[in-house]
Amino acid sequence: MKPFEDALKNQSLGPVLSKAASVECISPVSPRAPDAKMLEELKAEPWYQGEMSRKEAEGLLKRDGDFLVRKSTTNPGSFVLTGMHNGQAKHLLLVDPEGTGSNTSQ
Repeated sequence: MKPFEDALKNQSLGPVLSKAASVECISPVSPRAPDAKMLEELKAEPWYQGEMSRKEAEGLLKRDGDFLVRKSTTNPGSFVLTGMHNGQAKHLLLVDPEGTGSNTSQ
């Protein structure tokens, strides 16, 4: 199972931004604060790494298929899926099904 690769395949083929252009980008979503119970459950997962920067997350990924979930440092209250795909780190801001920010899932 390769959830990160599956997520990339399911993305729409909209305009592509360069990494340099996206580093300073702040998401327009308004996340709800995660509750204490959810944070405790996340901390028990091996793929959850807490709050860290893009660069720190990229340093933990070694090969294609490696992934982690982290709290965003640029979008407080949001979570990011960071994974290695074709030798390059990708960062996906996770949004709940209601589109209001990540509650479960740079």
